[in-house]
Amino acid sequence: MVMKKGIWSLLALTMALSAAAVMPAYATDDELGNAENNYRLYCTSCHGPNGDGKGELAEMMEVPPRDHTDASKMSKRTDEQLFMTISEGGEATGFNSCMPPHNTILQKEDIRSMVKYLRKLCKCNYTK
Repeated sequence: MVMKKGIWSLLALTMALSAAAVMPAYATDDELGNAENNYRLYCTSCHGPNGDGKGELAEMMEVPPRDHTDASKMSKRTDEQLFMTISEGGEATGFNSCMPPHNTILQKEDIRSMVKYLRKLCKCNYTK
């Protein structure tokens, strides 16, 4: 089943806003733990609980979600690119619009922590 990108974006945003009402993303002393909680809250429905791109909504998507455990692909993205994709959404960095922006849900510090968490999932850093 393929969803039109406008409908999907609206669905993703609605889910994220609903989740935000239940559990707001506040900074904690444990930056990585907070990022993991935010990842579970906002990302696992598409990217899966292990970050492998096999979330419960993945099959409905026009373009498969990124596998955050794939070091070969994730190491090609700078921290700035990851930050911008999380903050502004997929279209802002040349990816699919199914990835919604999270800058209205997460603080900049939370997004920076999320980038660090993604690096933990892929066990990689940016390499040229």
